Amino acid sequence: MTTKNPAPKSNSGWHRLLHPWFVIPVMIVVLLIAAPFMYRSYKLSLISDPGEPFDVAAFISEHTVPDSDNALAPFRNAHALLTTPTGDIDTSIGTDLWDGVAIDEKMQSAIDYVKDNEAAQIAWEKASHMPDFSEVRPTAIDYNSLLETTQNTREFARMCVIRAWIASENGNDAEAAKWLLCNLRTSRLVELHGCIINRLVGIALHNMSSETIVKWLDRQQLSQSELEQFLNEVQAIQQMTPPISDHIKMEYLMVLHSEEILQGEVFPSSTPGAAKAVLPWAFYFQGEPELLFRVYGHCVSNNLRYVDLPKYKRPSRSSHGSNICYLFEKPITESTHPSNLSPEKIELAAESSVLFQLAYYQTGSFLEAVDLENMRIRLLETAIQLEIYRKANGEFPDTLSQVFTSTDQLPIDDLDAKGAILNYVKEGPLHYRLWSVGADGIDSGGVNLTLDRDAVDLGIEMIRKP
Repeated sequence: MTTKNPAPKSNSGWHRLLHPWFVIPVMIVVLLIAAPFMYRSYKLSLISDPGEPFDVAAFISEHTVPDSDNALAPFRNAHALLTTPTGDIDTSIGTDLWDGVAIDEKMQSAIDYVKDNEAAQIAWEKASHMPDFSEVRPTAIDYNSLLETTQNTREFARMCVIRAWIASENGNDAEAAKWLLCNLRTSRLVELHGCIINRLVGIALHNMSSETIVKWLDRQQLSQSELEQFLNEVQAIQQMTPPISDHIKMEYLMVLHSEEILQGEVFPSSTPGAAKAVLPWAFYFQGEPELLFRVYGHCVSNNLRYVDLPKYKRPSRSSHGSNICYLFEKPITESTHPSNLSPEKIELAAESSVLFQLAYYQTGSFLEAVDLENMRIRLLETAIQLEIYRKANGEFPDTLSQVFTSTDQLPIDDLDAKGAILNYVKEGPLHYRLWSVGADGIDSGGVNLTLDRDAVDLGIEMIRKP
């Protein structure tokens, strides 16, 4: 009896699909496809989504200026009135004029240029009385925003310094005061509703104005009541100074609106066509731009909790990593929402974000500049009050407590680690030194006092002319 060999079983489709020769290549392809997405997920897992660090819609509404209140168009119209100089005109000579440097041909040309442009300066001074200023709307601001009018304020400020000197030389201190106040107002206007660049321009104008007012104070012949009115106007102008947090928020909006600009820094227009098509995907798989927005949002949340405090009341700066974010450590006694990550976690994510490296998060140097500006404001107002006391009593006071009626009114040095009172030494009936410890927080005795940011001690040495 013969036996039949069983017919070979035919492999089903599933057997063929599960065969190692098929499965292994497929798995490799799947892993190659999935790996970039897994890497993106890993990068985004480094930091949570903080959501909006502040009410963006309310901020935009608050900082959208109606044209009827905006000094932008009047400033531009005033600038259009300037005549074209016939030669090389240097309007930065104002400091030399106030310092009594002998007038040479170049300086005389600048003086003549200022006199020839009186109409433009009168229009500018009138515009400085407008209640508000905004050059770029918060809905449109980005890293390519042009701030031409804001930058042009520097030229007019230098011209105002010269015009104030001309008025002072002619014995017209009220006229000189008008131009000095114009500069102060302009310095406050350009800071409103702007980014860090706006604030830095305003700081430069304010520094120029403060130094000029100090030089004017030692020679002006205003009456006591006129100088008291001048002080009132200075204090009202200083109240226009926006909080630091406004600029931090505006920088956040700039980042939100600058995604394509930042990517253009990584993939310039000269990138070959094939690479230009592929590189954005590589960028995406690194977690961008979402990683940038998350890191920036956490940085803003951290900064907004502390930046508006005086320097001596802020917590210490974080020492984690390279601290490119400029983060503050949470005080031990402070409780915060769990969504507020530690500086260590934020730094770790920031160092892995390609776009964040390009986002110019320069809070450290910006805060230092603002802290110095705030102290110049305090030093200037105190110097005016000291001059008012001299007019009433014939000489400067022995101590600051003779000027201020209560200890609560004594001027605080925000740059001192404990927030001490400003240093004041009367050297003679018409001579005093008034100073802050300066940016380094170290009292060097009030030697070689200036209002310059690099001063060892920031302050004023007043030697009043009889």
